[in-house]
Amino acid sequence: MITNSEVLTSGRPSRLRPGKILERTVQIWFTVAVIGQWIFAFYVALFYGGAAIDGDFLRWNRVLPHGYAEGETMGNTAVAIHLLFAVIVMVGGPMQFIPKIRKSLPRFHHWNGRFYIAAALLISLSGIYMVITKGTISGLVGDISVSLNGVLILTFAYLAIRTAVKRNLSSHRKWALRLFLSMAGVWFFRIGLMFWLFVHGKPVGFDPETFRGPFLVFLGFAQYLIPLAVLELYFSAERRSSTNGKIAMSIGLILLTLITALGTFAATMGMWLPRVS
Repeated sequence: MITNSEVLTSGRPSRLRPGKILERTVQIWFTVAVIGQWIFAFYVALFYGGAAIDGDFLRWNRVLPHGYAEGETMGNTAVAIHLLFAVIVMVGGPMQFIPKIRKSLPRFHHWNGRFYIAAALLISLSGIYMVITKGTISGLVGDISVSLNGVLILTFAYLAIRTAVKRNLSSHRKWALRLFLSMAGVWFFRIGLMFWLFVHGKPVGFDPETFRGPFLVFLGFAQYLIPLAVLELYFSAERRSSTNGKIAMSIGLILLTLITALGTFAATMGMWLPRVS
């Protein structure tokens, strides 16, 4: 009798390992996502950092409306902190989830994790302050979506710390992954937007001049809610023994990997590279 984890190959049962397949697809998506985030971090460092080094802070406003305002020391400082730590966590954050680094360099893992949590707090608080004082280009809906993202980051950071202190490593891993995805919301927004434009070949569902429209309302919340929902599905598939569930999740992750790769490519070639070249 062939169980649900076996198939016939050349007349002989050959055991599938759906758990291993799921693990590999997660690793592939993670690799693609990290490369995309590092490209984005490189762009942010070159564009915003280059403008700061040149003393031309008004250049920030070409991409970040009201990013710099003459005489607004607190607001400008909040933007600078937000950008600086965003670059740092996009480069260093993924290292927290690489098993070889975690096992061979436990001290680095612990201190990098502490810095990551501190940076998450600074990024979310500075982001909320920017929304309150400067607003977003998308108006009230954009203000709400960005603020909710900040609240989620603060919540996940607190729970990641709490579970780490209690040595509940299983729960700590889950809250840390939720924090990682919510922190990547800005990046998800950009690759999601560029993937949408790539597929349609033109702006659909929003006005590129005013940057308002139903698609941007959707994307404003989807940038972190969809990744978090996918993560919960992954936790469920990982926890259950169902072969079909693991295979379905693996197929879904392969599709998401293709979307992530295409969105990153479109954002790099159409948004980030032209601004630094």
